[in-house]
Parts: sequence; C-alpha cells; structure tokens
Amino acid sequence: MRWNPSHPVCEETFKTCPLANSSMRRPLMDKDTVMEVLGKVYDPEYPLSVTELKIVEEEDIDISDEGLTVQFKPTTPYCPMGGIIGILIKYALEKKLGIPVKVKVKSGSHVQEEIFNEMLNQEDKYREILKKLEDSGILKSCVSF
Repeated sequence: MRWNPSHPVCEETFKTCPLANSSMRRPLMDKDTVMEVLGKVYDPEYPLSVTELKIVEEEDIDISDEGLTVQFKPTTPYCPMGGIIGILIKYALEKKLGIPVKVKVKSGSHVQEEIFNEMLNQEDKYREILKKLEDSGILKSCVSF
C-alpha cells in the first residue's frame, strides 16, 4: 500500500503507534499551498511573480502518489529567461516544501523546451546553474522567503 495520510489504516496507525509523531508524516500539500509558494517567485525581467504573470496556473500543478510535478509556460516562446524561471520554480518549491519536485516547460510553449527540460531534470546541470544564480544574486532577488 502506498502512503496516504487520509487512508483509514494510515490514520489508525498514527493514532496507536507510540513511535509515530508529526515529523514522520508526509507534509500535506494542495494546489493552494504550491501557488502560495510560487507567489514568492519573481520573473527576473519583470517585478511580478510567476503566478501574477500566469507562468504557472493551478491547472499546471499535478499532485499524485508519485510526487509533485509543475509545468510552466515562459512569458513568450523566445523568452531568454525561460530556463532560469524553471530553476527558480524548482528551487523555491523544493526549499519550502522539503520534497523533490519535477518541473518542466509546458509542451509547445518555448522554442528551447527540450534544452530547458534537460537542464531542469539533470541534477548536475541544475545544481551548477543554481550555484551561478546564487553567486550572481539573482536567486535572492527572485525568490522572496
């Protein structure tokens, strides 16, 4: 059986198990929580959040037993900051929620979709770019929590 905090067996286990405590439970999350975090992630070129710019909308969020997946749509098909926006989204969600997050460009929304998705899903590339964003101050100026 997969972990499901609302499943009766899981609930009963946590009521009766002396070793169980709140730190052992998976954090409950919903689309509102994800959108709240993303409301603190700002586009590097505009003084607006990725939610205000509709780069990510509720329908782009998938929460399942496999985890959290977020699709995003850069501001234009040629947006030069598209990859950076994806990195900022992934960083903010993983930092705030404490779980791995899969982030990908919404299909057909950017000419470099494949390159950006590769960058977001190859841990070494992601970490390398994240470090550069941190060193340059972009990370701090675009993620406000």
